[in-house]
Amino acid sequence: MSPQPIDKEMMQVLKPKSRAGDNPALNAFIPPAELFALKPWRALLALLADWGLIAASLVAAATWPHPVTYLLAAIIIARSQLALAVIMHESAHGVLLRRQGLNDLIGQLFAAGPLFLSLKTYRAGHLKHHLAPMQHDDPVVAVFGLGDFPLPRGKLAIKLLADIGGVGYFISACKFARGDYREIMPKVEKSPGYMAWEIFSMLLSNGLLFGVLSAYGHAGLYLGLWLLPAITLLPFMGRVRAIMEHAGLPACDDQSQNARSIVRANWQTFVFGPHAVHYHIEHHLFVRMPFYHLHRVNQQLVAQQLVPAGNLYNGYVEVLRDVS
Repeated sequence: MSPQPIDKEMMQVLKPKSRAGDNPALNAFIPPAELFALKPWRALLALLADWGLIAASLVAAATWPHPVTYLLAAIIIARSQLALAVIMHESAHGVLLRRQGLNDLIGQLFAAGPLFLSLKTYRAGHLKHHLAPMQHDDPVVAVFGLGDFPLPRGKLAIKLLADIGGVGYFISACKFARGDYREIMPKVEKSPGYMAWEIFSMLLSNGLLFGVLSAYGHAGLYLGLWLLPAITLLPFMGRVRAIMEHAGLPACDDQSQNARSIVRANWQTFVFGPHAVHYHIEHHLFVRMPFYHLHRVNQQLVAQQLVPAGNLYNGYVEVLRDVS
């Protein structure tokens, strides 16, 4: 079923131009056109690699049942779930595949659906975030509490431990169910058929995963290594990622000022920033640039000293230290 079109206001966010406000130097910077070119095979290979890591982790846990194996598998699977969320993010921006219908179908069926998420709902809230980051009605600020930073280090530790323990997930779920974000989240119109398609994508992907594990006598791994990491480790990783991206930064039109970037890939970006999402300044400046080109534009911007040096970091731990 073909998803409904993105509305005109949100399409303004998708245009391939810098969102640098009144920063003349950044506005004068024009990345090469090739950096906006989509390479669908790169995106699909990344998606395949994510599912490959998930499959390998489940096979390892089934083959060598041991607490250490289970822990390592849970970490890799949660990281891969975060990677799927980043693929959903790419799809929300329409830069996963060239054809919008196929872009949305793949994004919902293989990335959003397995995580019990709606691509269409996510797109509406996320593109609103891009229109005015760190404003009081920014959905990302509201959901992750980014306006509360800097925080005392003890309070930050409690938030992160609550996520690891699953408490953060249920608190967030209750807030959504209660309608705490109703005034902030954009209204999303969905036909009954489209809602049925979203539910089908969730049930199909999770049903297949559960069915395959059950067929090999490991149904418990679906609960212990798919659902459990999704409500514990995944929220923890997602919060660390969100804190790095925006916590404690000002609301302003120049979006190089209210985002951060990790300047080189490392083990921390593998866990918390898959698929180059750690180049977040670059993503906010050029939202139509696919993730596999962000490294190159980062190099160009840094070389020309066009982004604030104070917003460039070597890792997530360094950011957590600075915002607490």
